[in-house]
Amino acid sequence: MLETLNHIDTEFFQFLNGLQCDALDWPMWVVSQHWCWAIVLVAAFAAMTLRKEPHKWWLILAAGGLCFLLADQGAGIIKHWVCRPRPCQVLEDYNHFHTECGGSFSFVSNHAANAFALATFLFLRYRKQMKALPIIMFVWAFLTSYSRIYLGKHYPGDILCGALFGILVGWFVWWLTKIFEKKFTKCETKK
Repeated sequence: MLETLNHIDTEFFQFLNGLQCDALDWPMWVVSQHWCWAIVLVAAFAAMTLRKEPHKWWLILAAGGLCFLLADQGAGIIKHWVCRPRPCQVLEDYNHFHTECGGSFSFVSNHAANAFALATFLFLRYRKQMKALPIIMFVWAFLTSYSRIYLGKHYPGDILCGALFGILVGWFVWWLTKIFEKKFTKCETKK
C-alpha cells in the first residue's frame, strides 16, 4: 500500500514538476524564499490588524507567531520521524531551477504547513470583516506550496499533508485566541 502511494506521488510529482517554463523559474524561486514570506506576512497582518483591530495588534502578532512556531516545529518533528528523502535527492529525472536540494527530509512540507497555518488563522479571524485579503492569503499559500514542487524540493503528498497540518494548526491557534479573548474580556469587565 505504502509503495503504491509513493509511486502515485512520484508520478504526480513528475507531471507537475514537468510543467515548468522559463518565465516562471524566477517567480517560483522568489515565492519560495523566506524574505518573500516576511514581506507578505507583515503586509497582510498589518493590513488586517491595523484596519480592523488596532487595539489588538499584540494578540494578532502573538497568534501569528504561535501559528508559525507550531506549524514549523511540528512539521520538522514529522519530517524527522518519517525520514522521506526529497525528490531532488532520489530522482534523476526531474526539472529544477538551479537551486540547492536542501539537507532535510521531505514529508511534510514546512513551507506548506507554515503558509496554510497563517492563511487559515487570518481567514478565520477576518472572514466576516474582509472578504478579499484572507482569500488572497490562501492563494499565496497555494503558490508558495506549489513552488516547492516546481523547484523539485517536495512531492505533492508532502504539500497536501503539510497544508492539512497547517490548516489544523491555524484553526487551533484561532480557537485559542477566542478562548483567551473571552477570558480577557471577563477580567476587564470585573475591574
